[in-house]
This record gives sequence, structure tokens and C-alpha cells, in this order.
Amino acid sequence: MCPTSESKKRSERVKTGRTVRFLSEDEKEEHLKTLNMCYNPWGDEKEWRRRYAWSSDFDVTRNVLLVEENGEWAGGGTAWLREAFLSNNGKIKVYEAGDLYVLPQFRGKGIYSTAMRSLNETAQKGGSVLGFGFPSIYGVAASALPKYGFVDAFYPVTKIFLLKPEKFLNYFISRLEEFVLPKKLDGLRVKLTVSLGKADSAVLSKSFIVETGQLKELTASREDEKADLKVKADIELLAQASSLFYRHKRTLFLYMFSALLRRRLGVRFSFKFLKALVGF
Repeated sequence: MCPTSESKKRSERVKTGRTVRFLSEDEKEEHLKTLNMCYNPWGDEKEWRRRYAWSSDFDVTRNVLLVEENGEWAGGGTAWLREAFLSNNGKIKVYEAGDLYVLPQFRGKGIYSTAMRSLNETAQKGGSVLGFGFPSIYGVAASALPKYGFVDAFYPVTKIFLLKPEKFLNYFISRLEEFVLPKKLDGLRVKLTVSLGKADSAVLSKSFIVETGQLKELTASREDEKADLKVKADIELLAQASSLFYRHKRTLFLYMFSALLRRRLGVRFSFKFLKALVGF
């Protein structure tokens, strides 16, 4: 079926209405807000400084692309440019593609493709020989990147070894404290008990209270019977679950449910907690 002249005109308007440009200095704050909205959430200003401002070679006006649709902010992506050292002590330019996003109202219109291809083109013009992507195997990018020339170079499952599980647990807790909880849970106490070794060689407990919709760590430990929700897990389980926090919530739920059935995760709650959660 041939497209009508009207549909051709509409298609032409869409193409001519799409522009790609670099982010400007005064758009940094808006860019961070957009990332948080699309990734739900992406991170705070501290995370921004860690990823975007740690290197003097990084410049948002040269490394961050913005895609506009008919003058509206629609999506974008970031190219981190690097030098890689070869075994013969030579160096080549490489780049890492990341933080690609599309605002909800523009999804399904090819914005992601425009951003990805533009990043590749920008890096290529800058002299990059290789491009790298390190996506979560549970995210969209893992299946999307091959469409833009990326191939599997390493086994996709990466293993990690927690040299200091206590520090990782503190990081995990800091992420938990970012969640916004229903205010009807205010006042409820939560106790998290984590085994730090396979043989339960070390166990660490943390107590929290929900205040204004967020978990607040209690300075003084509380008795088990005072906790409205008790959660027991091992550090390995939390490490595996942490990568799913913000990328694929449905997969995270299934993973935790599976851990519950396999008794790697223990949950006990009081009637007070159930009443507040269900709302009866």
C-alpha cells in the first residue's frame, strides 16, 4: 500500500524537525533532572560529579548529545573518550557509550537510534578506533547495541569479588535510603540482618525507621521484637540484586521472590506492618 501525499508530508516534517546538538553549560542541571526522570532514578549531584566531572578531558559541550524533536528535548546520550594502551605500548583512541535515554512521550519514534548513531559518528570523527558498551544483561541496551555495530567481545556475565563486604553493605543501604516510600509507613521499624560470609562467619545488623517516606538508620540498635519488618539475607544475594535496582524492576522482583523460595532471603513482618502496607 503506497503512502498518501499527506503521510509523506508528515514523515518529512518529522525528519526535518529532528535535530542533534551538544549540551550547553547552562543545561547541566536540566540534564541531570532528565536522567533521573528516565532512569527512575539515575543519581544525585555527587554521582554526576563522579561520572561527568572527574576528568579534565570531559566537557558536556563536546561529549553529551541532545536530540530534539520539533524543538522539544526528546533524548540524548554521552560519549566518554579514552586512550587505550596496547600490549606493544602503543595507544589508540576509544570511546564508551552510555546514559542513553528517551523521554516517555517520545519513545517508539527512533530517538534512541538517532542518539546512538550520532554518538558513534561523533566518536568516529574524533578519531576513536573502538567503541565499548557495558550494559546490564537485563536492560534494553544489551539487546539494542548489536543493531548499531556493537558485538560481544567478552562473556556477558561479569563476576565480582567483594573484598570489603561491610563497605558494600553501606553502599547498598545508601541506595535503599534513596527510595521514596508511602507515607503511611511512617513510624514503622525495619531490621536488616546480613551475613557477610558463606559460613555466616560475620553477621551485621542495621535498624531503621521510616520517616517522611524514607528509611532513616537508627543510631541505637533495637530489639528484634520491636521491628515491624525483619529481613535476613546474605551479602552475595544483595550484590546480585543491586545491579537490578533501577534497571529492571520486574526482574528484581522475580529474583527476590526466587531467593525467598530458596530460603536465601528471610522476611518476617508484624500485623502492624501488614495493616499499614495494605491499608485496612
